[in-house]
This record gives sequence, structure tokens and C-alpha cells, in this order.
Amino acid sequence: MRVVPRAITLSCTITSLNVYLRQLKQPLWGAALMDTRKKTANQELAHWLTSVGADTPLQHSNPASLYLASLQGSEASRTTARSVMKQIAILCDHTPDSFPWHRLDRATVLALMEKLKQKGLSDNTRNLYLSIIKGVSREAMLHQQMGDHQFGLIEKIRAIKLQRLAVGRALHVDEIAALIDHCLHDEGAAGVRDAALLGILFGCGPRRAEVVTIDIGKINFSDRAIKVIGKGNKERELEMPPRTIDLVKTWLEESGLQFGPLFRPVNRWNQITEDRRLTARGVYDIVTRRVKQAGLDKASPHDMRRSFLTYLLDNGEDLATAADMAGHASADTTRRYLRHQKRRNRAAADKIDF
Repeated sequence: MRVVPRAITLSCTITSLNVYLRQLKQPLWGAALMDTRKKTANQELAHWLTSVGADTPLQHSNPASLYLASLQGSEASRTTARSVMKQIAILCDHTPDSFPWHRLDRATVLALMEKLKQKGLSDNTRNLYLSIIKGVSREAMLHQQMGDHQFGLIEKIRAIKLQRLAVGRALHVDEIAALIDHCLHDEGAAGVRDAALLGILFGCGPRRAEVVTIDIGKINFSDRAIKVIGKGNKERELEMPPRTIDLVKTWLEESGLQFGPLFRPVNRWNQITEDRRLTARGVYDIVTRRVKQAGLDKASPHDMRRSFLTYLLDNGEDLATAADMAGHASADTTRRYLRHQKRRNRAAADKIDF
């Protein structure tokens, strides 16, 4: 049993004792302590909102807008950041424009993180929220809207350490073939488009935010290559297998498209939108809908990428080649898709006889 130092006297309030116990990381009271944390987070946010309630919202130099402008990556990054900032503002009955980002402090950010935990957000998602809060706070500090010390305390808040196994599944090549055949048997331009989209997702392994950046002018059939814009706004080249080339050519012949975005929305009247690019969210909706229509188990666009990597590694490609084709900065990321390593581990475990 941990002994409370004499400096903690009997006159300490219950709140002070709770803070002390949290510092010791001793969850002595279980559910009672969780309730106290919940109340403390709510009280901290309420107090902070009251204190900044009379502030005039920043207009032309809103740090949230400055942060969005500073993002040099893909449009998907800005879309994600906008969504996160909106959710944070809603949590405090504000809009992103009226939220007093420049008045954030360490205690308030910690209270927000606790509220997000209470809402059931995953560790990974809460880390994303924290990263964006730090980014907005940095812009406020750089534009002299927030003090260096105030920002420094926020910056020192540690992200949650993640040690999770990858979720999702790798589809068998027969499932991929059935999925593409289902699309090709669907009447209209959307079916041919979706078959080409699936052909690239599985055949080349791009992220869904990358596949929507493909322009027709960036396709080189003679070199069997497609250029996409990846993470960090970097251009990278994908290698196309023969089946993918056939599917893309079929889509171009069916659509009559000669320039601009390769993948575009198709409306209910089977008309291809001329001036719009398919979004990353649109790719997600297409894949999940087609998987359901084909009667397969649930799968997402990232599962297509997972299937691509798993297929390469299961068929003997070395880790460095697979990592390069996937656009992974580190082979350690690719290593998570080593399914045959798991089989070897299982075989080794079977030899343990007692």
C-alpha cells in the first residue's frame, strides 16, 4: 500500500487528493475515480469557456485557418483537419471560426482529451486530435496570439503510445476477381469505372487519397506506370500489372475521357461528371458498396492495399521491394503484413510439447 507523504495533510480537499492519486497513477477507487475524472474534465472545460466567453473571435488571423493554410500535403489532410477542428469546436458549443483557439492552455487540452476518451474515441483518433490541436496552437504562437510558455506546455503533452495489431483483412485473389467481375457485369459507366478503380487498388496498392489524384496524362501505358501524389505532397510512380492495364483502358474507351481526372463521379442517369474528381470518401463508399453487392465479407479500400502487400510478400517478394511499391518510408510498416511469418511462428509454437 502506498503511503501518502506527510506534506499531504488532512486538510487536503478530495479534489487535491484525486489530483495526487492521478500523479501516482494509482486507480484506487476504480469507477469512483473515473467519475471524478469525468466531472473534473467537464468542470475544467466549463470554467475555461466562461473565462474566454467575452473574447472577440479572431477573424483574419484565426490560427485554425492559418494551420489549414500551412498544410502542404494532399487535400485529404486538410479535409481531415477541418473535420477534427469542427468536432472540437462542437464539443464546446462553438464553431471552428468562433472557437478561441489562441486561449487554449495545457489544462484545457487535457480536459478535451479526457472528454474525447469518454466519447469512446480510439487512442489513434485521440492522438490525431492532439496533433492538430498542437498544430493550431503552434500557429497561434508564431503569430504572437499565444505565449511561448503557454504553447510549450501544450507541446509537451504526450501522445498515447500505440501497440496495436493491424485491423482489417487481406482478400484472397479469387475474391478480388469475383469483385471485379461483378462490377463489369453491372450495366452503365459506373461498373466499368469501379472495375478499373478496384484493379488499381489491388494491382498497384495505392492509398485511397492517392488513387483520386491520378490524371489521365500521368498514365504511361508503354512504361506500365501511373504517377500519383502521395503523403507529404510527394509524387511517386506505381507499376501496373497487365490486368490493371486492361481495366483502365476499358474504362477510358467506355468513358471517352482523354484528359483530366481518371476517376470521376457518375450520376444516376449514367452521366460522367466532367469537372469533378472522385473524392477519397467516394472511393470508400464505392468499395464497401461493391463488396456488399458481391456478397463478400466486409472490406475497405485499405484492405485492397493490404491484399496487394500480402500477395506480394506471400509470393516471395522481398520486404524492401514491397515497401518501395507501397510507398512506405520504413520497411517496419510493411513488416506488419508478413502473413507467412505468422505461419512460421505458429509452426514453431506447435513444436513446443509438454
